[in-house]
Amino acid sequence: MRFRLTIGRRIVMGFGLFIFFALLVVLLTNRTLERSRSINAQINSVYGPSVDALVRLRNLVQSAQMLIKYWAVTESIPDAPEKTALITLTEKELPALLDRIDTLSAGWDKEEVALLNRCFDEMDQLFTLERRVREILPELSSYKDPLVWIERNELAEEGGPLDQRTGLLLADVDKLLSLQEAKRQNLSGGMIRSFDSLKFFVLYLGSGLVIVGIVVAILIVRSIVAPVQRLRGVLLSLGRGVFPATRIHAHNDEVGDMSRALMGLIDGLKRTTEFSHAVAAGDFKAEYQPLSEEDVLGHALLKMRTELGERERVLETKVKERTEEVVRQKEEVERQGRKVVELYKNVTDSIRYAKRLQESILPPDKRIKELLPESFVLYRPKDIVSGDFYWVEEVGDKVVFAAVDCTGHGVPGAFMSLVGHNGLNQAVKERGNTRPSDVLHDLDRMSYEALHKDRDQFMRDGMDMALCALDPKRMVLEYAGANCPLYLMRGDDIQQYAPDKRPIGGADPGDKRFTDHRIELRKGDLIYIFSDGYADQFGGPNGKKFLQRRFRELLISIRHETMERQKALLLEALNKWRGAQEQVDDILVMGMRA
Repeated sequence: MRFRLTIGRRIVMGFGLFIFFALLVVLLTNRTLERSRSINAQINSVYGPSVDALVRLRNLVQSAQMLIKYWAVTESIPDAPEKTALITLTEKELPALLDRIDTLSAGWDKEEVALLNRCFDEMDQLFTLERRVREILPELSSYKDPLVWIERNELAEEGGPLDQRTGLLLADVDKLLSLQEAKRQNLSGGMIRSFDSLKFFVLYLGSGLVIVGIVVAILIVRSIVAPVQRLRGVLLSLGRGVFPATRIHAHNDEVGDMSRALMGLIDGLKRTTEFSHAVAAGDFKAEYQPLSEEDVLGHALLKMRTELGERERVLETKVKERTEEVVRQKEEVERQGRKVVELYKNVTDSIRYAKRLQESILPPDKRIKELLPESFVLYRPKDIVSGDFYWVEEVGDKVVFAAVDCTGHGVPGAFMSLVGHNGLNQAVKERGNTRPSDVLHDLDRMSYEALHKDRDQFMRDGMDMALCALDPKRMVLEYAGANCPLYLMRGDDIQQYAPDKRPIGGADPGDKRFTDHRIELRKGDLIYIFSDGYADQFGGPNGKKFLQRRFRELLISIRHETMERQKALLLEALNKWRGAQEQVDDILVMGMRA
């Protein structure tokens, strides 16, 4: 006889599997306990000590940075407490801590070990800088050496090698610390959740499920197999959305009550279906009788019919009103759009005309080459018009040239550039004055009078400038600056001539004068004057400023190139550094070779 998988057999098999899985839960519970012990041991032996060690490493690195800067900047005796503390930290505390972390890393992932090795390399680089500071500043008298002064300033300056190396190291330590802390938190959370669920599984479900499963299986097999078969057929039909064609003969028992309730439900569903079709067709007056006063679905359908009828009426009214409003709004938007387009065109045309006016005041390239044969001008406005401008004129046997950075950029800066250009023409061309300090003083006075005339309130508008007067025959250059320095490149060395730290036109000049610098030039000397736009440009891998230090290094690296080639290399380096970043300011760099 062929084996038939009846409902009774299925129930027995199902509860048999139920018992099997209950026993399996017991076995898995024991396995979970063992795993929890392993996790706890891992937290206590690896991740907890690793987090503590990395936190101490971060604190020691920050302390080392502070102590190295103190050694470099503060003039002090060799056995000063801060210097002794630095030696102790770098030669004892840090090596011991690094050995401890290296031992703990045996339990880390490959990614974490690789990151730790990178931290070790960065630590070696930081130690190299520390040893260099100690080498150049062994005694109190070392601080008086000018060459040592330059090197220690470069090492300890804001954003310099020391800050860069420390920043990279701290970033990697923080990343490593985050990984270790995350693993510790994950393991701890997982262990806690495992213990919270174990109590319920072990004490209650393990035994309760076995007993209930056996009792229920016996009762179901003896009492409801045959009636359930009939109900199964009806439910399968309803499950497919089909009303059964035959009715169930109900016995006088619980299964019979279920059968009668099911047939009543089927009759109600038929009436509900017919009523739903009528409402869907738009007949909001269709009649429907709920099964009883407690018939939630029936009363909900009646309410739905009423609300749908009302909403349809309201919706028709709103659609009509909204359509009229949208048409009016569309017409208004189109009208305002035409006005905006016209206004934008007018403003843009005005700014472009201002650009032509500004370009007209700049000396032509041909004229610059006549007066300064070996020279270049790198000029990159941020907007259509610029607050930076350059100026070159010949007065007697001298060539006077300037790089000017006016307050702001765009239209405001462009207006200030006109004030500066006119002032230079009056001071140099009309009056024949070629002494840079006198020219700056006259321009300061004229700018102040022009900007503050008939004004009670102080204005901060002004300009920064580097002004030079070159005597080509005698090879003499005179320079004066307002916040704009001059770089002299002689051979492989670059020297900065500092400007006066005040702008032109910002405040009442009074009797204040600017400082003249006289430079005896040699054949091949390179002169650079510039605004702050190049050094202030953001970019690079970390989105930081280019800075004057990097600008000087770039000028040194291109010193042997022609002036036109230098201009191209400066522009190439600027574009590479900026990348996708927006240009933040007007850029002006002037260079000449003696």
